[in-house]
Amino acid sequence: MSIDQHITGDEGLHDCARGDHCAARITAAGSGGERVIVPAQTYRTFCDPCRDRIRDCLEDLPARYGDLRDRIGDKGRTDGPRVSGGGRTAPVPINLAVDALLRQVEEIVLSWDERVRAVARLTDLTAPSVSTAVTAASGMLVAHVDVLLGLDPQDMTRSMDLARAEHLPDDATGWVDPAGEWIQYYTALSGADAGREILNLHHRALKILGQTPLHHDLIVTCWACGERDLRRHDGSAGLADHVECLHCREQYLGSRLRSLMVEEEQAQQRKADRERRRADPQRVVLAGGGALHDGTGGRA
Repeated sequence: MSIDQHITGDEGLHDCARGDHCAARITAAGSGGERVIVPAQTYRTFCDPCRDRIRDCLEDLPARYGDLRDRIGDKGRTDGPRVSGGGRTAPVPINLAVDALLRQVEEIVLSWDERVRAVARLTDLTAPSVSTAVTAASGMLVAHVDVLLGLDPQDMTRSMDLARAEHLPDDATGWVDPAGEWIQYYTALSGADAGREILNLHHRALKILGQTPLHHDLIVTCWACGERDLRRHDGSAGLADHVECLHCREQYLGSRLRSLMVEEEQAQQRKADRERRRADPQRVVLAGGGALHDGTGGRA
């Protein structure tokens, strides 16, 4: 399918805000014959599969936030500095990466909660602790996900590690905190940014918790280019379950993915059968003269 065939010309349609990562994307032929990724066309900010994925991540985020809080004081971890409370108190290992991610989950979720409550005319969030506030805010955002994803751009405050200052948005204005470790800045964010931030937070939480799924390389060849360079990406990493050819970027989703995986299962079975026959010492093999012998080399 070409790009021109995919885009109908309806002015109300536009690319899903996830771009090349869109869960319903297709691979099409570009003007020069190259393979290009085309996001799903939608009237909303995100296509339905991506919207549902964002909602699922919001629903799961409080549980991952709780896992992170449990991990920050894990005495078995040694990848953070040892911070002493003074006196004879034993130092406590603090994972600074976990601490930073916790701060960003709180900042991002609670700020979007505030904006959605204002638009939806809901009462202000009240909670006895930050952790219960994150849970309550996530639940509210799940219930009003379409309001969230439809928000117009508006200046919001965000934080960033000073070491990553080169990644600041072009329109950002802000300041460095007194400790010289964090940048506080303002930038205009919309519902599209909200969706991408939620997906990013959820994926980073899975990664730091060691729950990021592993991708799987297939042994069958790509239907488009014939190369054996197909990779299946696990859906729980933040993308819909799909296979992509790393050579020509052909995408396999939906019914094409199911057909491809049937072919892969059959190929894996044939491979297992060959390996089993080679490993069987009783198998019949051809000797150099053409006579049949068993796998013992003629010995009893």
